[in-house]
Amino acid sequence: MNTPKPEPTFHQLPLEERIRTSYVCLERMRRPNGGYVASPYNADDNEGDAYNVYWIRDIMYATYANEYLGCYDKTVESFRLVLEIFKKHHSQFVKASIIKPHVLHQRGLFMPARVHPTTLETITDEWGHHQLDVFGLFMYKLGDLVKKGFGFRFTTEDYYLMGNIRNYIFNMGFEPDFGVWEEGPEEHASSYGAVLGGLTMWFDQGHYDHKYRNKIPIGHLVPVSERMIAEGYSALMRMLPGESAHRPFDLAQLSLIWPYNIVDYETKKILLAQIEKHLVGVHGVTRYPNDTYCGKGMHPGNDGPAQWPLGLAWLTICYGKLAEASGDYDLARNAIPFSWEERRRFFAKALEYFTQLERNMTPEGAVPEMYVGAKPGHNTPLAWAQSFHIVAAQVLSNLAHAHPSHFKIPPSIR
Repeated sequence: MNTPKPEPTFHQLPLEERIRTSYVCLERMRRPNGGYVASPYNADDNEGDAYNVYWIRDIMYATYANEYLGCYDKTVESFRLVLEIFKKHHSQFVKASIIKPHVLHQRGLFMPARVHPTTLETITDEWGHHQLDVFGLFMYKLGDLVKKGFGFRFTTEDYYLMGNIRNYIFNMGFEPDFGVWEEGPEEHASSYGAVLGGLTMWFDQGHYDHKYRNKIPIGHLVPVSERMIAEGYSALMRMLPGESAHRPFDLAQLSLIWPYNIVDYETKKILLAQIEKHLVGVHGVTRYPNDTYCGKGMHPGNDGPAQWPLGLAWLTICYGKLAEASGDYDLARNAIPFSWEERRRFFAKALEYFTQLERNMTPEGAVPEMYVGAKPGHNTPLAWAQSFHIVAAQVLSNLAHAHPSHFKIPPSIR
């Protein structure tokens, strides 16, 4: 009697199958309305807060994988859902764009950062909802999709809402918030960069236009003034290369490189060097120095702060995007050309971090939220980390396909 051969684990599959397996893992977190729960963890074991709810940021980053796989209909559906969530809280945008709520004492007046996946209502006001990067990411990616020709059939109400979001983020956008990691309030360079990226996408007079084959003007739809952009740059430059008064560097600063590409090449090099030198570990990237969060039921102890595999995917994408470009710009917007030797070096770094990322994925192909020591946390998989793995893999595959004489994926990955 023949014994059936065991099914191969994730790590034994070829790259194309690993991408497919990772996507299946991500799709299990997608709900019928187009959103993604942050993680399947439902807190039935009483060891943590339920993560099977919607974080608005997580939905937008989670659906990025769809775009890189060509599933634009799903990407648009997810952003339409975010638009619907914002509609439910439209009055908060209007009020806060006129009179600023107190960031600590009037938390219920801010747009919630997480909502119920069915009712889309606020779950709690007990922690810092005021996270400006959420709105910057929304404006940036929505504008990007429109410029790529994906029609949203906006209504008058939609434009009115987006105009109030623009007013909201400009009124609140360059002041203290709770940032990507929901801690603060204090000024965060990553939040300022997100807001600036969102405003620039709608203002754009050349900064992002090179990305698009066809010029589809959108500035008249949600007008952004030059003064908004100038104040945003001033606020961001004042913070860099640090993240905040208490954090000289932070994993969230990688967003300034991807997706926003809002900083000059020299700053990119500084940010990458700081993160690689001080935050990269065996299992992932620590969010910032002396980070104490490690999930419920887990304690850093002698293992040090938690390490997030998400950061390895993010570094892969950042280096992949540098390899993809023929050059960059300095602070004065003067062109800096990249030689093929430099681009191959970027690609090699991307491969290095991608290999490390997959080494820390489970045998089923899931990306854990974090590791404490060698132990993965209970938020496994984490939706936006799963998405970033797919994006990272596609960035590498696309580069190898576009420039086979310069970029080669080694057999160990392929």
